[in-house]
Amino acid sequence: MKKLVILGFDGTIADTAPGILYCMNTTAMAMGYNPVPHEALFGVIGVSLEQGFMNIYGMKSDEIEYAMNNYSKLYSMKGEEMILLYDGIGESLETLKQNGMKLAIVTQKHKKFVSNMLDAYRQIGELFDAVCATDVDIEQEKSDMLAGVCERFGVSPCDAVFVGDSFVDAEAAATVGMDFCAALYGWGFRSREDAAPYEPKAYINKAEEIAKKILSL
Repeated sequence: MKKLVILGFDGTIADTAPGILYCMNTTAMAMGYNPVPHEALFGVIGVSLEQGFMNIYGMKSDEIEYAMNNYSKLYSMKGEEMILLYDGIGESLETLKQNGMKLAIVTQKHKKFVSNMLDAYRQIGELFDAVCATDVDIEQEKSDMLAGVCERFGVSPCDAVFVGDSFVDAEAAATVGMDFCAALYGWGFRSREDAAPYEPKAYINKAEEIAKKILSL
């Protein structure tokens, strides 16, 4: 049985796409770009915000700093309010805790936003033993963040599992030698076929399945 379960935030614990899209489109339109539909976020949520602006809108490198600053201001005012927890996530987390597992979040989302969202959903936030998110002007590879959480709890990566919804998550887990479970209900993988090349230990079709799939590893 695994000792530590690490989850991504966007697309795994919560659907943050409505707020992300609103802030990205609002920022892009102010810069003269056309807005994009929700479908444009597939495969983009989970990568860095900088890369997201370049991939979706084709922004140039000298535009990114303005875009990111404007996005952050918008997100703190409006985007945080548009979060939706996935059905069944609370019950899954509680079951894992009852089975003696440590729970952690690893995300490249800014820690201020993650903290505010977890405060708003305190019944979920209180279940986590650690939250590892990015800070101002400090870029961290997701694989380094996973390794850091393992070190914090004295758990070998082989005794931990990462649940995420994107190739970024899958590659980070592989880098540190950690099992990976693919969440197919988020904004990264669209299907089992998308996730299959990364050889996940389990495919999770909805958040309420997380505990069952983890406990069966």
